[in-house]
Amino acid sequence: MDERLGDFISHIETSKNLPSLPHILVKLVKACQNENASLQDISRIISADSFLTAKVLRLANSCYYRPSEKVVIIDQALMRMGRDAIKNLAVSAAVHQVFNTGVRMASGFDMKRFWRHSLMCAILARMIAEKSAFNVPEQAFLAGMIHDIGRLILVTNLPQEYEQILAESKDSSSLLMEQEIKAGIPHTEVGAWLLNRWNLDSMTSDAVLYHHEPVERIKDAFPLVKIVFAANVMSCVPASFRETSDVIKHLFPFSLSEANDMTLQAEAEVKELAESLGIQISERDVLSQEGEEDREKEEELIHNVRDISLLVGVLQNLAAAPEEDAMLKIMQQGICILFDVQRIVFFLYDNKKGVMSARIVRDDGHIDSPDGLTIPLSNGESILVQSLQKQAILSSFSSGKSKPLTIMDKQVLHFLEKEGMLCLPLVADKEPVGLMVMGISQPEEEVLVLQERLLSLLANHAAIAIHLERYKKNQAMKIASERLSASTALARRIVHEANNPLGIIKNYLKILVSRLGEESPVQNEVRIIGEEIERIVRILRELSDFSKSKVREKAAVHVNALLDDIVRIISKSLPGTSQIKIHTDLLSSLPKIRGDQDGLKQVFINLIKNAIEALSDRGNIFIETMLMSERDTIPKGGVKVVISDDGPGLPSQVESRVFEPYTSTKGSGHSGIGLSIVHNIIKDHGGTVTYCSTAGKGATFIITLPVHSA
Repeated sequence: MDERLGDFISHIETSKNLPSLPHILVKLVKACQNENASLQDISRIISADSFLTAKVLRLANSCYYRPSEKVVIIDQALMRMGRDAIKNLAVSAAVHQVFNTGVRMASGFDMKRFWRHSLMCAILARMIAEKSAFNVPEQAFLAGMIHDIGRLILVTNLPQEYEQILAESKDSSSLLMEQEIKAGIPHTEVGAWLLNRWNLDSMTSDAVLYHHEPVERIKDAFPLVKIVFAANVMSCVPASFRETSDVIKHLFPFSLSEANDMTLQAEAEVKELAESLGIQISERDVLSQEGEEDREKEEELIHNVRDISLLVGVLQNLAAAPEEDAMLKIMQQGICILFDVQRIVFFLYDNKKGVMSARIVRDDGHIDSPDGLTIPLSNGESILVQSLQKQAILSSFSSGKSKPLTIMDKQVLHFLEKEGMLCLPLVADKEPVGLMVMGISQPEEEVLVLQERLLSLLANHAAIAIHLERYKKNQAMKIASERLSASTALARRIVHEANNPLGIIKNYLKILVSRLGEESPVQNEVRIIGEEIERIVRILRELSDFSKSKVREKAAVHVNALLDDIVRIISKSLPGTSQIKIHTDLLSSLPKIRGDQDGLKQVFINLIKNAIEALSDRGNIFIETMLMSERDTIPKGGVKVVISDDGPGLPSQVESRVFEPYTSTKGSGHSGIGLSIVHNIIKDHGGTVTYCSTAGKGATFIITLPVHSA
């Protein structure tokens, strides 16, 4: 690399601001604001601008999106990035265009003419690719669109030198290259360097690098280099048509008329696209310098950008974010796109503890809270604390000059893996919310300091969004607590009233038992009724204070006896017309287990009643108990209860989530809520509940329970 070129590249290493035609930015901003605009609409606008095209592909291929393979097609890039990221990019481009007043383009550079040539080259490259059976015509379009991007870098970063180059080249493409090479800054090498830095594929970068080489050297190049070279020659104005067609014929087997047709078609497409974007590109406009119409577009762009409060993409997403973690992700993405900063740590303030705790957005989107990365506000020497207390943006580079950084500050730098950091305070309504810390280099600090206004705006809106979310959560918890108290009070009143008739029923049952005598055959049924009434009393007692979590009282339970009672009472409750039969096969030597009798009764009743509903008054239910085998999951021994039916089975659409709450399975008679309760009770006992189902052959539920459950 030429020494002059190396010095120039070192100078622009941190440059992130390249110009875009105002007409296109206006169109893009409007499209991003329109919820009805599709990604294809946005893609069409972005594809009409070389800088925006390159930036989208750069971001889509960056480490932020962890790409498994490089993307070279705009539509694919937009799908990878998502609509929110595109909105942010549109606003970012507009903000840089309007508010970076320090960037001055070289006089004599016609942005409209440059845009027309780039688009013409892109369209011709696509046509040539299609005609020559190149596999990815979209890649050819991209390479044609950004083939002269090196000129944008030169015209914005070396305006005075490039003015002289433009003046001496006198609109001649060959003279322009001669002057650039003489100055040691050929735009082909600058453009290729930028694309390599942006992680684009090597073939696209090579097409940019070699598009001004002699045609003799291009003959043995790979197809994309030939395509862009030919498209560039065909799109040059003014040029001899026969001369350009001869060049094409050296590279592709096209006739003179075919080359002519492609050029005319490309010109028509450029004109159509320009008109849709509100750009006048008559021959006079192409060759003229910026006029009144362009100044009006600049004003419209300024108006648009100010109307959307500079950063509408990020800010609208923040306002719509459902919770705090989503806000942090949006902030991370916004900073990455708007300011090209990759290393960020959020410190969120806890006013009860008086500390700021770190939150990290990982590459996979998960948010971590690293252990020990907590900053007490009592540490007033730390620039992190000072930034929040003073409500000022502070840089470790400037702060470290006046006073040494604390060990805590240096540890944060080490964690960020950067030589410096920029601290942005998050404050809402004078209340501290936290801190946003960006890992930066010295050159990056110089760029970000100039954008302090935008950084402050972004930080303020983030602080407000987080503050409001926390306020809503606190209010919701307060309302929920008040509602729970009111519901508990109402439940206690209901329980108090319900206990009176239940007490009367219990007394009458005692009288009935004494009159029937101990030898009466219905004594067992009366006992079961009494036990069920006692269970209702216990349920009501829990209801009276449901704000407290239930602790199940466990005792010895004889599973067989429990099932016998349930089958007896359910069988006698079936209507006389029912043709459902309940079959039991209970192991006589089944050991007792330690568990909650009411909870297990609820499990068995739910499963048997579900089976009855599934059978629709005709069929069989089978209940079996057995000892666990060596192949079963509970190692210390236990019992197994199998409840099955020969009904229609579970619907296939709910089989994978049958134990989830609110999964409706009523079409099969198996209630989702009931099965969720079954699952939770068995899990509380240290057991398992599984099922198998075959369409038309019924459903089987298998419950395992450890004998020595705690």
